[in-house]
Amino acid sequence: MKNDYYQTLGVEKTASLDEIKKAYRKMALKYHPDRNPGDKEAEEAFKQCAEAYEVLSDPEKRNMYDQYGVDGLNRQGMHHGFGNVGDIFGAFGDIFGDIFGGMGFGQQSRRGRDLRHEIEISLKEVIEGGTRKVKVRKPAPCPECHGSGAASREDIEHCKPCGGRGSVTRSFRQGFATFQTSAPCSDCGGKGKKIKKRCPECEGSGMKRMEKVVTVEIPPGVESGQQVRISGEGEQIPDGPAGDLYILLRETENERYERKGLNLFAPLHLELATAINGGAVEIEGPEGEPLKVKIEEGAQSGTVKQIKGRGVPMLHRKNARGDLFLQLLVKTPTGLSKEQKKELNSALEKLPKAEGATATAAKGWREWFREKLS
Repeated sequence: MKNDYYQTLGVEKTASLDEIKKAYRKMALKYHPDRNPGDKEAEEAFKQCAEAYEVLSDPEKRNMYDQYGVDGLNRQGMHHGFGNVGDIFGAFGDIFGDIFGGMGFGQQSRRGRDLRHEIEISLKEVIEGGTRKVKVRKPAPCPECHGSGAASREDIEHCKPCGGRGSVTRSFRQGFATFQTSAPCSDCGGKGKKIKKRCPECEGSGMKRMEKVVTVEIPPGVESGQQVRISGEGEQIPDGPAGDLYILLRETENERYERKGLNLFAPLHLELATAINGGAVEIEGPEGEPLKVKIEEGAQSGTVKQIKGRGVPMLHRKNARGDLFLQLLVKTPTGLSKEQKKELNSALEKLPKAEGATATAAKGWREWFREKLS
């Protein structure tokens, strides 16, 4: 119900942009905080309507949502949702100005910037998912002056030319009509206040770069280049909601395994005796676990063995996994004595020539698989 955006606004999936906007205006009017003071349920419904409108009014976000739902928006790092009511008015001020005349929360339009940070993740984290503690440096209100920029409260005074409003309204007549214009106050720069003595910690800016450790949830099945959004962990500002933090995930190259979508590929080196007689070989699996692989008698170098369900899980469907493909590479014995070589040659001469062998010896296993998949 919460993430069914069409149902939230009460429109069909084929609704036009004008129909979506009209439906949103109606729902926003119903749940507006000024009409439902202190009603937490109405406030939550107000946020859900705004989230639905934000997505359905944007052609790119709507297309992604129609195809993949909210998970698709998350995978692409597309913003959807609001932390507080003031943030909504900042995003859709033009609509609320029409409906509510700019009253109530409509004056809160500032919002902290969204920030981005990149981390590297291993194949094991891709398969299993997990959490990661990440240290992020970001702008935040100065802890000494709490974002005011002043050395003390006594050093803050209201701007007299604008009366502390931050803007100056001027009236002029043209014919029989009177017009008004509003512009930021030139004396205070639109802040509505002046500082007599600056804070020595931030030199009057009100902001400092702070370090914070955030927890990043890594869902199983993510791909390199996808983003995780952490709401409210972006830039913090003194007089508005914080932005969001986007964590870009970069998968590091694994020494043993090559990934293509949900499937994994790797070489499997065999002793000559094992290739001839067959048997079981134990290797290190994709998650670092011991993995036993059955080898059939007469295995040929260069052939590929498929193990179902041992690849990468599908995003948000941990039990649906790709497959593991192993390229069999038979090792040639080295360090043989003359007598051993003679005995081996004698035995090989009596055997029929092998058929079906592939010419992969000249290529590395990664090059061979990448060529097959290109």
